[in-house]
Amino acid sequence: SAAAMQALRRTLGFASQATARKPRVVVLGSGWGGNKVARYLDKTKFDVRVVSPANHFLFTPLLPSTAVGTLEFRAVQEPVRTIKGLGKYHQAKAQKLDVENRIVNCRDIFSGDTFDINYDFLVISAGCKTNTFAVPGVTQEQQSTVFFLKHLYHARRIRDRILECFER
Repeated sequence: SAAAMQALRRTLGFASQATARKPRVVVLGSGWGGNKVARYLDKTKFDVRVVSPANHFLFTPLLPSTAVGTLEFRAVQEPVRTIKGLGKYHQAKAQKLDVENRIVNCRDIFSGDTFDINYDFLVISAGCKTNTFAVPGVTQEQQSTVFFLKHLYHARRIRDRILECFER
C-alpha cells in the first residue's frame, strides 16, 4: 500500500516519493527462491538486481527427462534476461557481505574482477552443495561417473554416456 511504502521510505531515510530513488533489492541467486522474488517484486517500487553465476533459472525436476531425450535442454531453463523490469543482472559470485554498510562484494565469473553492489534490501537465495554423506569415492568421481543432476551439464554428460553405451 502507499502508506506502507511511505513508512518504508521514512525508515530508510528517503526524502519523499517524488525525489527519492527506489530502494534497491539485491537478489543473490537465480534458483527457485531468487527467481521468484526477482520476477514478482514490483519493479515500479524497487530497483531489483540479481547476482548469480548461472544466467538462467533451471527447472531441476525435469532434468532427468532431458538426460533421456524426452525434453530438449532449452525446455527446462528460463533466462534471467526474461525477468521484466530487472534493474541489472551480474553474472558473478558474491564473495563478502558487509551488513553494516549494506554492501555485497562480488567476483565476475568471466573476468575475475571484483566489484561492490550497495543494497537497501538483500535476498540471499544461493543454492547449496549436494551432501555426499562421506561415501568413499563420490567426491573423487564427481563429474566423471557421479552426477547429482543439479545442472544442465550433468544431464548432458548422462545423455552422452547413454548414447555412448548404445554405440558400442
